[in-house]
Amino acid sequence: MPQVHIRKAELTDAEAVTKLVNRAYRPEAGSEGWTHESALVSGDRIGQGKVTTAIQSGTVLVGSNERGLVGCVQVEVTDRVAQIGMLAVDPSLQASGIGKLLLAHAEELAVQKFNAQVGVLVVIAARTELVGFYLRRGYSKTDEWSQYPTDAGVGTPEKEAMLLTTLRKCFNNRLHGDRFSAASRLQTGS
Repeated sequence: MPQVHIRKAELTDAEAVTKLVNRAYRPEAGSEGWTHESALVSGDRIGQGKVTTAIQSGTVLVGSNERGLVGCVQVEVTDRVAQIGMLAVDPSLQASGIGKLLLAHAEELAVQKFNAQVGVLVVIAARTELVGFYLRRGYSKTDEWSQYPTDAGVGTPEKEAMLLTTLRKCFNNRLHGDRFSAASRLQTGS
């Protein structure tokens, strides 16, 4: 895995984060990584205004290396439930471990800083490769489904009635302790 430094995003990162997320989720033909939703949804995944708001009001982590910004993830914790989203990795670096590392850092932050007990992700149900990625990270399927939010400014689904599925992971204090933190420091070079 390439060396990646993970830090909290700053407002000056908003433009780069916006471009990265849109490139990862809705890449142009020929520049796709192992997972994307271009065939399912058209239009931008996110606008710079929403990224700026996320950085100002929540916690957005970014991963960078000598190439610049290579990944990001957002964490919002309410009532000890961590909503994790906007996990994106530069398509040319997908399947290199950066997504796993960012997700682990988001979970660790949620537990250690906000005392979260549960992690929640909402993904397009038809993205089976992505659902599988999260299941391998300890998330479980739930019976919670919702319609794709066509009025949220996150693109237009190519098919009507596109469903989102909710995945959950109980943290159960498994992330507390030096073992996890030490592993994270080794991977990020910090």
